[in-house]
Amino acid sequence: MNFPLSLFHEYSLRESRDCKLTVSLGGRVWKADCNCCRRSEKICIEQEAAHSLSETIERLVELQNSLEKKLRFLQAFEPGPLSKYFRGDICFVGSDQEPIYAHRFIMEGKSTVFQKMFQTDMKEKESGTVRINDATSHVLRSMVNFCYTANIEFTEEASAEEMLKIGHKYDIKDLRDVCDEELCKDIDVDNLCKRLMLAHIYEAKKLGEFTAEFFHGNFPVTYPRFVERLCRDSPIDAE
Repeated sequence: MNFPLSLFHEYSLRESRDCKLTVSLGGRVWKADCNCCRRSEKICIEQEAAHSLSETIERLVELQNSLEKKLRFLQAFEPGPLSKYFRGDICFVGSDQEPIYAHRFIMEGKSTVFQKMFQTDMKEKESGTVRINDATSHVLRSMVNFCYTANIEFTEEASAEEMLKIGHKYDIKDLRDVCDEELCKDIDVDNLCKRLMLAHIYEAKKLGEFTAEFFHGNFPVTYPRFVERLCRDSPIDAE
């Protein structure tokens, strides 16, 4: 009988009347009638599982490399007013008056607000210019770039807070989700109140859960600071 003894060096298996094995090619089918066989069967199953896991990891790595390659290709055409490759059919103008170009069909596909704006009789449909006075060109450029590449780098000029606001205003769900996760990373006593307000105003569900958990988990410290902040921001005038 052919038996893959090299796989089971921990055991000395001998075919006998009390030990009957049935092994198919590759060790995939086992019939065990004694303790040593059951141990061998367990090893075989574990090795098969490890091999399957290894193959799955290899496929995931290949998929990751493929996606990163495609993302680098998309990022090579990062939107920008000075890019010789990029001129869209619409233009966003922020508070600093710097134009940020984009393509209408891309922005419509990422935002229900832009979709309505460009498909109904609104002035932006005719002019192709969207003026957003409560956002800078840094924020608008990051917004447009995200809609094209699904990538964002938070900076002082385009912070997670500002990007959450613009994502909420124009209903760019994926952008909101990314900002929601980013704002959960550095919650502390000093920014707790502000993060709670952001979560409430801009419907950041994960941020709301994280801030609530932090508040309750550090109650002796967070409660006095929370009350102090409320009193400072909402003073009650004496009679």
